[in-house]
Parts: sequence; structure tokens; C-alpha cells
Amino acid sequence: MRRRIGWLATAILLTAACSSTVPQAASTTAAQQASAAALADDAAARPLQPSTPSAGAALPTTQPAPTTQPFFPGTDDGRPFLELTLLEKIEEFLRQPNTTFAGSIAGEMGLTGERRWVPWLLDIMRLGGTGDVNAAAMGALQTLTGVESSGDFSTDYVGYGSWHRTHGIDPGEGYERWKQQLYGHVDAQYENLLAQVTDRVTLGAIQWGGVRRGGIPELNEPERLTPADADFMTDDELVLGVVIGGEAVAYPVRFLARHELANDLAGGVPVALGYCTLCRTALMFDRRLPNGEVLTFQTSGLLMDSNKIMIDNETESLWNHLSGTAFAGPLAGTRLEQYPVATVRWRDWLDDHPDTYTLDTPPPTFFPGLPERPPISYDYTPGAAYSVYYDSEDLWFPTHQTPDVFELKAEVVTVERSGVALALELAALEQTEPFVYVLGTEPLVIVPHPGGARVYSAASSNGESAVVWRHGVQVQTAPDGVRHDALHLRGLGGRRGIDVRLPRIVSSQSFWFAWYGLHPDTETWPPRHSE
Repeated sequence: MRRRIGWLATAILLTAACSSTVPQAASTTAAQQASAAALADDAAARPLQPSTPSAGAALPTTQPAPTTQPFFPGTDDGRPFLELTLLEKIEEFLRQPNTTFAGSIAGEMGLTGERRWVPWLLDIMRLGGTGDVNAAAMGALQTLTGVESSGDFSTDYVGYGSWHRTHGIDPGEGYERWKQQLYGHVDAQYENLLAQVTDRVTLGAIQWGGVRRGGIPELNEPERLTPADADFMTDDELVLGVVIGGEAVAYPVRFLARHELANDLAGGVPVALGYCTLCRTALMFDRRLPNGEVLTFQTSGLLMDSNKIMIDNETESLWNHLSGTAFAGPLAGTRLEQYPVATVRWRDWLDDHPDTYTLDTPPPTFFPGLPERPPISYDYTPGAAYSVYYDSEDLWFPTHQTPDVFELKAEVVTVERSGVALALELAALEQTEPFVYVLGTEPLVIVPHPGGARVYSAASSNGESAVVWRHGVQVQTAPDGVRHDALHLRGLGGRRGIDVRLPRIVSSQSFWFAWYGLHPDTETWPPRHSE
């Protein structure tokens, strides 16, 4: 989803009470320019470009950052701000937020030696607005974590944020109010939404993604086309294919990479297709609750572990996209049912499903309640969305510190069965024939295809002995035997003449860092051999 702001951190809140000018960056990189351009589709977020410390620059580790302001703002009751205690300064800052107070608070947090201030400092970095404030926060984080600062905002924001996420630091008393009020300046709705988050460690992990709630407009029952009418589709572009209730639908990635959510009906079932651009994960959820209520979803504008947080409009619960589970709000603990999604080339999907539907090009999005806001119209060229992000090894937002089993942004095919998780590297799969992987005690058949893989369960296999399903053995599929919802086998490990049909199970794809953050005990394939 999220628009990369990083060093373009918003100044909506911290400059609100400051009458002096925020210093502007002398120049921006191509990545910064691309990030700023991405923000144009959410007029509600209008960040300024602060000056930032250069890479390798010395950072203050004990003293508050010097200010470029012509005066130091006073307090409402006339007491000098610098004579207040840290907690009193925080209270005053929340009453009249400005960059000068923020820089002073950041420096003093570092002086305390208390690691509980780490998530507070990350919030200051995310919303700070100026180079002086960021330098003070980075210096304080260096002191509190013992990890040397790089001197670069984006590197430190992700690095210290990932350190915090991995160590699970409790922000301590008062953090709830701090977070709610700060984020309430970004979007007034955030104050109440974040009040639903009862765990402080989780609250500290939530980051602003760069747009307000609904800032990336979702698709609602988008118009469909038959393949004959979808002459704009190209053979090799990726689609997200589903078959539900006998109806096949292909959702072009070029559209979902821009909108990130589609509330739709497939085979008469109300579904939501969520697509996280930052972790490159598409998941199809059933929008029905056990009581029969049907939910509709929006992008919240918030992130956790560089993964989108969804919000439903009916109860305003917050949902972890990767797990499909509500973690805050009236539906906390509820998990949505999922359907298998195939990430596959359009021509391959069309060969297997000639009667499929696909989506028409979405029209521009208008905002009738905001006449001053221009309509949003995207570039839907395949591969255009987030190309800067995908071409880089860097992350834009914090996540868990991730082992180098694969590259952070290596695409993996993922499965979870009975609490046991598996990640298979896509690049290796695409060079491999179908094979058996025994996950826990359940034999699975992995069938790669260009762009992804399908996974089938051999737990019940029409009388074939479980001994046959040896880990790593190759399988031979019947002609036209690889279907979206079932697999027809004719051979197993050199044994021919068998006739086995296996059901498809839910699997997904994501970047390695995202899967590991949710499943740190995951098994991985291919196995790593010690050198």
C-alpha cells in the first residue's frame, strides 16, 4: 500500500504551533521525488521536505539538538519549557506540538538511558518534519540501543524500528495517549481507532503508511469484462486468479497494486481481495461473519511490520492483512476464511480458464464530499506501481530483524498447516518439477508454474499408502491435470499408472521478510547446506 515518505516525514503536526520556517532540503534524490509524486494521490497528506543529516554525519548522543528557530516557544502557563521535567515537556508538546519541543524531548529521552523511549523516538522520527529533530532522535536511539547510527534517516528509521520490533520493548505508561494524539493530528479518526489497541508493544509497532484512512481508494464490485473485451491485457502480465462457486475471475496485478483492496462478489460469495504492495502478498477473504453479517474493507493508512492494516467499515476493527485476523476493535480475535489465489501469467490463466472474467480498467476516483480534492487517476502500466521499491533491496518501513536464509525481498510461496509454516523460494521453484514436501505429518504436492506455485494436500489420497509420499519425491501430473482446485496425478517417484486426485489448499506468496515476521519458526525450502 503505503506511500514512501521516510525523510519526507509529514510536518502537519509538528509545525502546527511553530511560527518560524521549517528548513527545506537543498535537493532530493530520485527516490524522494518518486515518493513525493506518489503522495499526490492523497491531498490530505502534504509533507514538507526537511533537511536531513548526511550519511556518516556525527549525531548528538546526549544533548538536545540545536534549533534553527529564532526563539524557543514558551508554555501556556509562562514557565520556561527547558525547566520542565521530561514528562511535563511531553504534556506541553501534546498541547502545542512543534519541532522545537520535539527536538528537545528527543534529546532528553536519550539522556534517560531508558529503552522504553525507543518507540516514542520512532514516532518522532516518523512525524518529525525537520533534520534537526531527526538528528536528535537518531542520536538518542543510538544511545539507548547501543547500535551505531548510520547518519541516514531512512536507514536508521528502518534499522532502529526493526531493532525495537525484534526486542519487543514496552513503551510504558502514557504511551497510549501519546500515540493516539500524535496520530490524531494526521487523521482525526486515528485517535479512536488506536484507542482500540490494548497491547502497548503492538501499538508501538504500528506506523503511519503515508495516507489517511481510505487514502488509497479500494475497488468496490469493479466492472468485469470477458477475455474478448479485455484487449488491453498482455500475455505475460500477472493476474491474481480465483475460482469460487464455479466462477473464475482474474484480477490484474496492475490494478490491485494501485488500489490494494477489492470488495467483490465471486460465485455469489462476498469476498475481499487484499494486496499488500510492500510485502507483495495477495489474499482472498470471505467477507461473511459467522452471524451472517457482511463486512466491507478499506485501507486504514496504517502499517505493522511493513504490512498493510485493513479496517472494516461496519465495526472499525483493525485487521492484520497477512493473517486475516482482527487484532483490535469489536471483532478482535476473529479470523476470516480464505480462498486459494493463483499468481499466474494472464495467458496461462486464460488457457486453463477460457470462461474467466477479468476487470475493466478502473475509472478515476472522485471525492464528492471533498470538492477541493482532485480525482485520482493512476498509471496502470504493468510493472509501473512501486517500481522504485521493487528495484531496491531496501525496505521502507520497520519489520522484524530477518535472518538471511533468503534475501529480504525474495518472493516465497507460503503454507501454514496445523500450526506448521513453510516458505519455498519462488526463484528455486521455477526451476523445479512438481514434488512432495512433508510438512509436519502431512504430505503436500508442490506444483510450480511461472510466477508462482499451487499446493495440494495428499493427506487423503484415494487409498494410496502414506509411505508412498516420501519427502522430496517427484510427481508426474496427468495431461491437463493441474487445475485451480484439484490435481490429477499419474505418476509418483518413478511409479507409473497410479490414478490420484488431490484437493487444492490455501497457499500464498509474499516477500521473505513479511512471512518470517509472522512465522519466525517457519520451515524453508530449498534446504541450506552448510559450507
